[in-house]
Amino acid sequence: MAVYYVTISLLTGLGYFTAGKKENQKHTVCYLALAFVLFSFLASFRYAIGFDYFSYQNIYHLVIPWSFQDIFLYHKSEPFYYLICKLFSLTGCPFPVFLTFVNLFLMAAAIRFISRDSKIPWVSVYLYLTLQFLAYNMNLIRQSIAAAFFMLAYPYLKHRKLLPYTVLTVLGGLFHNSLWFVWPLYFVLPRKHSRKCLGLLLAAACLCYYFFDPLFSLLAPVLPARYARYQGGYFWNANGFEYVLLPAAYLLLICLFRNRIADPQQRAIYVNSAFYQFIINLFITKHFILERFAVYPFVFSLLAIPEIIDSYRQEHYCPEAEDAGSSHKKTGTQTLTYRRILFLFLSFGMAWFLFSAAEGFHRVYPYVSLLDKSISLPD
Repeated sequence: MAVYYVTISLLTGLGYFTAGKKENQKHTVCYLALAFVLFSFLASFRYAIGFDYFSYQNIYHLVIPWSFQDIFLYHKSEPFYYLICKLFSLTGCPFPVFLTFVNLFLMAAAIRFISRDSKIPWVSVYLYLTLQFLAYNMNLIRQSIAAAFFMLAYPYLKHRKLLPYTVLTVLGGLFHNSLWFVWPLYFVLPRKHSRKCLGLLLAAACLCYYFFDPLFSLLAPVLPARYARYQGGYFWNANGFEYVLLPAAYLLLICLFRNRIADPQQRAIYVNSAFYQFIINLFITKHFILERFAVYPFVFSLLAIPEIIDSYRQEHYCPEAEDAGSSHKKTGTQTLTYRRILFLFLSFGMAWFLFSAAEGFHRVYPYVSLLDKSISLPD
């Protein structure tokens, strides 16, 4: 666990002290480059952590004797992951090297997402680790690639460009078709819902929750075969209701601070994404396989929280306020407000991390490195 705490402390300290007052472009680029290197190293230098580590290793070895035609024959709905495995195997790369290249892509997509749209990049980096996006990458590789495509598609959702958004969603879905199920987020996230509409959606979600099993049985014939087979299996088990507490807290925080988000469309995206993420996490108390759909709306937490914090930072470091010498400035009220909000959200992120570590989230805790593997091997 020490490697996680050291990484959190290092990146948080550097971020706060180098960009605490205002963003410096040079400092931000260097900071994000460091985060990219550290995250890529953590994700690539691991061994046997994550539920699916050996499954992905087996897939990599399985496709070596296959032809490209075999891939499209056996995995025609999601062929792209098998295709890149085949391409890398043709170069003779061992699985850890292949995994490194995959992680470089995942971290590059995440850092690009943060650098383009986050108001406080270092806070987004902190959240990327504490809110379990990095842990997610270290287990669900195919779906992490799909989530990376969703991040790449976000500018087109934001600027209402349906075609490129759809193209990236389709491409990502060829790695993991869960992304296709959330394609409609393009239409529902930017819409401002009234309280009545949200109440109706919540009521509908409760009805679906109560009648989920019979509804799933009706839909199973039209679902991809892999999803239909989950019924009654290991992934059909339920998580405890404690897994809903932190998503509920996130929804509450976003709703309480929603007016700090100036742009109405962005406000709608952040509030709606928090609402849908909560609903999906509610459903994992029915069957935890549904958790995989929560990651897509949750990626907006990397932008929403920094924007809320930044609104307080801008007030605190406003030049007009400093020149005016207002009573708030003199008494330090503004300083405390900004620091309290920052501390609130940093504490929220740490609470999520500690809960996940205690629960062994995706079996990436404690960390096991390739060095540990070599030490454990017989002479």
